[in-house]
This record gives sequence, structure tokens and C-alpha cells, in this order.
Amino acid sequence: MSQGLIILAVAMVAFVGSHFLLSHALRRQAIDGFGLVGFRVVYSIVAIVLLLVMFVAYHLSPHGPALWSSNNPAPQIAFAAIGYFAVALFVASLFGNPGLVGANLNGLSTRQPDGVYKITRHPMMFAIAIWCVILVMVEPSARNAISCGGLVVLAVVGARLQDAKNSALSGREWTLWASRTPFWPDLRRVGRLGIVWLVAAVPWLIATWLVTRLTFAPVGVWYFLPDLPY
Repeated sequence: MSQGLIILAVAMVAFVGSHFLLSHALRRQAIDGFGLVGFRVVYSIVAIVLLLVMFVAYHLSPHGPALWSSNNPAPQIAFAAIGYFAVALFVASLFGNPGLVGANLNGLSTRQPDGVYKITRHPMMFAIAIWCVILVMVEPSARNAISCGGLVVLAVVGARLQDAKNSALSGREWTLWASRTPFWPDLRRVGRLGIVWLVAAVPWLIATWLVTRLTFAPVGVWYFLPDLPY
């Protein structure tokens, strides 16, 4: 294993572990020690530093060899379609999301889930997880497996821990809300995204372009437009 991959793996474990510790296991002690503002500053500094280390290590890691070949239209079409769904989930999660940091949970027990929250109560988390899984499918390198695998764990396990934390903080408010909306995405209800399917077009194009730039390999719609300058 190259030095870059080792650094990337260590940084990813540290990033995921520090997130779980500071957001859950040590959150109360950290807030008591640093105060709420100080806690957020420390949390942000730790996250930013580890993200920078991961970014540098990612680009120091070898691009290949690929774990399997994805140089054909089928996985690229899958990435385009499933990736679009992930972006739509993420866009929808920015509005009315009680799971966001600092969201007011008072009265949440009386709220009936609508829109994306009929699909899952953790649209942002699953948007990240789905995007990472499909990215490894079309760019199956060791560095992608490490970085995306860590983010999938962070998203899915983090969503479960968020349920536990919010239930402890708000009691029946979050518990009743959670009983009305599924944890795992219910794909039978994708029509609940409504107008978001259209709104997601631009961020989806931007996201796939950024992946193309970062990985030096066109993905999604850009795979089918090879003559365009990136």
C-alpha cells in the first residue's frame, strides 16, 4: 500500500471517529469544557484539518489500478440516474429538515412528514451514502474505496446515532416524528420529491463536473461528452 493510501486511511478513520466522538459520545463533556461556541469552533477546526489531510492524501494516492472496469455506458448511466436521485435528496434536505444542526425540535411530534421526509427522515445522510456508493462503482480505485467507504459509514451510522441523540434531547418529539417517516429510503415514494427533480438538475451537473475534475475521469453525463474541455 502506498504512503498516500495509508495517510488517507488513517485520516479517514480519524475523521469518522472524531465526528462520532464529538457529536455523540463526548459531546456533553466537550460543551461543558469549551462552552457551546467553543465546542463548535473546536469541532470545525478538527473537521477542516482532517478534511485537508484527506484531500492531500487522496491526490498523493495512485489513481489505479481499478478494482474492475467501468469503461462502458452501463455503469455511467447508472451513476447518472442514481447520482441524480442522490443530489435531489440532498437539495430537498436543505428545507424543513429537523435533523440539521440547531434545528428547533419543539412541536415536531405534531408535524406530519411530507415531501422528501416521506422517503426518509435522513435525506442528507442517505444522499451522501448513495453518492459515495455509486461513485465507487464507476471509479473503483483503492483511494475511492477508502474515502467513499468511510463517508458511507459516517452517513449511515451517523444517522442512527442522530436518532438516538435527538430522542434523548427531545424525548417524544423526535420519537413520534421518527415513527412516521422511514429510516431507510422508501423508493416507492420518489415521486414525493416533486419539483425538486427539476431544481436538482443544475447542482447535479455541477457535482458530476467536480467529480470529473477531481478524479481526472469523466463520469455521468460528462462521460458521454468526451470532447468538452474539463
